[in-house]
Amino acid sequence: MPVTIKDIAAELGISATTVSRSLKNDERISKEVRERVTRLAQKMGYRPNLMAKSLVSNRTDTIGFLVDNLSWSFFSELAECIQNAAEKHHYSVFIYSSQKSAERERAGVERFLSRGIDGLLIFATEAKENNEYYSELSGLGIPVVFFNHFNHLSVNCVTTDDYDGARKALRHLLELGHRRIGYIGSREDSSFKRQRLGAYRDALAEAGASDAGRWVALEEDDPLYGYRVAKEWLTARDERPTAIFAQNDLLAFGACRAIAELGLRVPDDVSIIGFDDLDTCQFMHPPLTTVKIPLRQLADAAIRFLIERIGSGSSEDEEVRLKTTLSPNLIVRQSTAPAPK
Repeated sequence: MPVTIKDIAAELGISATTVSRSLKNDERISKEVRERVTRLAQKMGYRPNLMAKSLVSNRTDTIGFLVDNLSWSFFSELAECIQNAAEKHHYSVFIYSSQKSAERERAGVERFLSRGIDGLLIFATEAKENNEYYSELSGLGIPVVFFNHFNHLSVNCVTTDDYDGARKALRHLLELGHRRIGYIGSREDSSFKRQRLGAYRDALAEAGASDAGRWVALEEDDPLYGYRVAKEWLTARDERPTAIFAQNDLLAFGACRAIAELGLRVPDDVSIIGFDDLDTCQFMHPPLTTVKIPLRQLADAAIRFLIERIGSGSSEDEEVRLKTTLSPNLIVRQSTAPAPK
């Protein structure tokens, strides 16, 4: 049989109320008693009955995080930041990966709702067939926050200014004298891709680079694709790019490998910039220059908003929406250098 608060109270000869308050670290109970209760609870293997607690408070102290693709390092790192931020407020996090499927995305939300979560965080696939569904989520009666650029939808968003981050990357390359700059990205029509690609095209056009758009590859978003594209560009008989801006760090990793296999050097022959600043970037050879997404700040802002709304008990069906945008930073390492003459 599970150990109960009454069992601990009987063992110590005190009331169940005193035990309950001690386990909540209530300062109305002396520090000595709280410590005695905590030690005995651990010794007896006491575990709080969260289901019973939720029936009384009408809360489960849980948050759902629906992610686009958990196998990607970016999303794994974000999930860890969200868990850490939630635990500071004594909340647990359930995670579900939609694996880039619009249908799985809807199913994931329904699974979370069946568990009685108190709030929901979503890194959406941005599938067009789910746009109406995204808007309907505001009527769930619980706070919902998206990490996407959904300016066209009446939803809460906490995200980053990817256009500004990409402009910083391009400004850095242009200041180093690069004009033949390639862009490697994916074909999916996401707000993140549109902002990063748009910044690339605008920056080159403003700099008067006549080859703007000549080296643009938009198919996949994995390292192998970055490898194939870089190898194709750098083995061309005519001019080749002196720098490559990758939509994400993984594409940049693949490009770096291709450069090394061709007997070229980063950054002496080709400069490389990624996007996201995964932990691996600083251990590349040479360490990768990249645009840093402030994952911890993203997680903190989203969790703080959810906790405030959960605590206030306010309905999500409101006209005023949260639109918070954080600025990424360019992290300059050793993969960029002046353009070769």
